[in-house]
Amino acid sequence: MLHIHRDPLPDRFLLIPASDSSASAELDLSRSLHRASRSDKPAIWLDCSLINEPLSEDAVDILLAYAFMLRQQGRQLVLCHANEAIQTEFARHDEASQPSIVSTLLDQPDNGSGMVQHISL
Repeated sequence: MLHIHRDPLPDRFLLIPASDSSASAELDLSRSLHRASRSDKPAIWLDCSLINEPLSEDAVDILLAYAFMLRQQGRQLVLCHANEAIQTEFARHDEASQPSIVSTLLDQPDNGSGMVQHISL
């Protein structure tokens, strides 16, 4: 079972999954994304800091599908703290279908300007 911490924040829904190679990992990811997508938050953030294995093809497909669906709704799927393997995996896909990828939870995703904005606290 993939362990996913869910945290609705004022401006986003944060999901923090931990690596798991079980058969139900993709199902758990899909369920968590589905629950988060039912919220009224403008963005779903996936903190990848606890993922230490490459994503499966199914997990990548799930994330691409949710990125597309949320974009159609004027919302975003944002990955943060993604390791190099995760970033490389998404770089192989069409830029228009990729989720946004930022370095930290304090960064704002690219809003079309080509630059990532940093949030100061």
